[in-house]
Amino acid sequence: MAAKTALHFVRSVTRSNNIVVFSKTACSFSIMAKKLLRDVGVSEMVVYELEQREDGHFIQDALKELTGRGTVPNVFVKGQSIGGGMETAELYQSGKLKQLLQDHGLLDENQ
Repeated sequence: MAAKTALHFVRSVTRSNNIVVFSKTACSFSIMAKKLLRDVGVSEMVVYELEQREDGHFIQDALKELTGRGTVPNVFVKGQSIGGGMETAELYQSGKLKQLLQDHGLLDENQ
């Protein structure tokens, strides 16, 4: 996958899925971000484990171009980057992650 194709791929999957996490399996920040999303009530998210993909380095480069962040995780909600692991944790701790997801209709009203 060339760089331009990777950029198209990232834009396409983040626009066509409600919650997308670009991750690495053993990355503690990636593990934390996915756990926080589940803890707040997310039952469905699309996760791409970049080290398991031949094109993972191209995708990571595309993410850096799009978000300015060359690290994982990269978390997207409704096509918009909400940040990496620390940003997701800050949103979670402040209650803003749950509110954001509720505002987009991605959580049950009871959660």
